[in-house]
Amino acid sequence: MFKTFLFSLISSLIMTNNEKPIATYSMHVEGKDIVITDIIYIMNDDDNDNIDIIACTENKGELHKIGCPNSITAKGCDVVKSSIYNKKGEVISQFCSDSYIIGCFLLEEVLKHNPKLAKDMEELPYAFAIIRNFTGDITFTIKEEKVYDEKMPILNIRGKGNINFHSDYEPGYFDED
Repeated sequence: MFKTFLFSLISSLIMTNNEKPIATYSMHVEGKDIVITDIIYIMNDDDNDNIDIIACTENKGELHKIGCPNSITAKGCDVVKSSIYNKKGEVISQFCSDSYIIGCFLLEEVLKHNPKLAKDMEELPYAFAIIRNFTGDITFTIKEEKVYDEKMPILNIRGKGNINFHSDYEPGYFDED
């Protein structure tokens, strides 16, 4: 009986520890178009002087310096959940993650900072997840998840508001490989 109690206690502690996020970053938006993409896609050539890319991994990149104060950024690992699903589990958009540092930005701020992105967004729609007229909260949560028998920090994106969306893999995603 003691073994059962001890095993239950240890299992509970392990499960509780795994469920805790490593980091969480949030932003609120009122009736704006948002874009989710890799931070390198929004940058101009001279932005390296203004943005600390490494600090963006923990939402500390000071993007207000380039005119994007309403944003959140975080780093996942090399397994990135780059599809955005609606609450029915249908893919509504996708984004690229070449540097694995993902951001959610107000579209108007990004285009003001880098006007050439309008053309890029048309030509490369898979690189920029755009959600129009969003009101609500966007949350980036980094949790340690088991991927290919290894625990890795994985970035999950959630939008809760007039449009609910998420970036989690669909069940069985890895079973198909």
